[in-house]
Parts: sequence; C-alpha cells; structure tokens
Amino acid sequence: MKKYLILFSVLFSVLQAGYIKESVEAHKKGDHKKVASIYENACIKDNKASACYNLGILYMGSKGIKKDTKKAIKYYEMACNKNFVSACYNLGVIYMNAKDVKKDIKKSITLYEKACKQNHAASCNNLGRIYDSANGVKEDTKKAFSFYKKSCNSYDELGCSNLAFMYESTRGTSQNYNVAIQLYTKACKAGVSIACENLGNMYENKKGVKQDFKKAASLYEKACKSKNGLKGCNNLAVLHIKGLGVKQDFIKAKDLFKKSCDKGLKLACDNYKLLENYKAEK
Repeated sequence: MKKYLILFSVLFSVLQAGYIKESVEAHKKGDHKKVASIYENACIKDNKASACYNLGILYMGSKGIKKDTKKAIKYYEMACNKNFVSACYNLGVIYMNAKDVKKDIKKSITLYEKACKQNHAASCNNLGRIYDSANGVKEDTKKAFSFYKKSCNSYDELGCSNLAFMYESTRGTSQNYNVAIQLYTKACKAGVSIACENLGNMYENKKGVKQDFKKAASLYEKACKSKNGLKGCNNLAVLHIKGLGVKQDFIKAKDLFKKSCDKGLKLACDNYKLLENYKAEK
C-alpha cells in the first residue's frame, strides 16, 4: 500500500510540475497567449488552484495580456474557493482599493478574514489597518491590535511596524516603549521605511531611550534612501538645519526637503519653499 501511495505522490508532483514547466517555456519564448491558455487548461480541466491564481495575476495586467479585471476576479475567486489564500488576499485588495470595481469593504473583510485564519500575514495586517483607520467600519483599536499582532507573528514586518506603533501610541493596548523599539528595530532591519522613521523619532525625542541625534539621523537616512520613505528625508533635513547629530548644512537640508516633497509629503514641500531661494555664502 505504501508503494502505491509513493508512486501516486510522485505522479502528482510530475503533473503539477508539468504545467508550470510548460508555461515557463512559453513565457521565455514570449508567447503570452499560450501561457494564459496553459494556465486556463490547468485551472479549469485539472482543477489547479495555483493556475487559477496565476490567471488572475495575468489578467490584472501582465505583459502581452490585455487587462481584464472581471476575468481576474473570476479566476481569483476560483482559486480562493479552493483555499489558495493569496488569491483571497488579492481579491480583498481589489475591493478595498476599488481597482476597476465598486469599493466593498465588507467583502474585503470577509476575504481577508478567510486568509488571515490560515495565517496569511498580509491579510491580517490589512484587517488591522481597516479597523485602525475606521475604513468603512467603526474604529476598533483592540481588533486592530489583535490583527497586527497575528500579522507580526506570521512574519510580516509591516505588521510588526504597525504593532509597534500601537505600543508606542497606546492604541488598543497599554503603552510599552521597550516592545515598540524592539518591533521597530526588527521591521527597520527588514526594510520597512516607516519603522525606521518612527524609530528615529523615538531616538530624537528620547521616547524610552537615551536621546541620540546621531542614531536618529542614521535611521532617517536609511528611510530617506527607501522609495517609500516619505518622512525620512524631511526629518533628516530638519536635523541638518538645527545641526543636531549631523553637520549644520542648509543646502543639504534644501535638497532633502525637495526629495521628500517629490515623494509626496506636503510638509516637505512647504519646508522646501522656505529655503528655495537660499544660497550658500561664498
């Protein structure tokens, strides 16, 4: 009996690998329609959840395939119904962000909850964001805290950063700077720019730590170098103006304000205007 089970398992793996290998070869040749056809066959005829999920990704806008949100939703739903939780998450994002569909937070919550129950970290984090920001629901910081905690425990560093903020700002839990610092540090090391910014703020304003402007500047600089770091450049610029932890340098500050402004931070744009006509003395 064991022999047959092993043979069946090997056969299943070969079949699973077969459609993936075939699709990769078609992709290398630039035959995107064939890729879609292979996935569709595997999704519908062979009942492969991963193939349905991949079709959803293709129809949300991939090279060589015309974007078709209705088709993407159809295939994501098929994959989600087969408990492919990443598909449930993607559907939740579509309905939360109103990507070519009417916004439906209740539907997003249902989809995120299904995925979060199976420890899909990003889904847990998004549930936290919904209850934290009162996005279509009544604000519930305790629920938000619980979802952020599960997200962080499921190895989502953005969830850890959001959890740290809850501890720092006494939202849904008692204040605990030590835990906030540990979580921000973990998330910052993983590349979460907002965690670096918030940790820098704690060192700048001695929240639970000894005031350390050099440390704050280093953290702001790391956030500034990140594509998504909105406040890092602005905060570092302020330190350059004051000469705290870094050399006083108005030209450097001006450049940093401009960089932060270009990323979309209005405060940085206002700060840049104040220094726009500043020129270094010769």
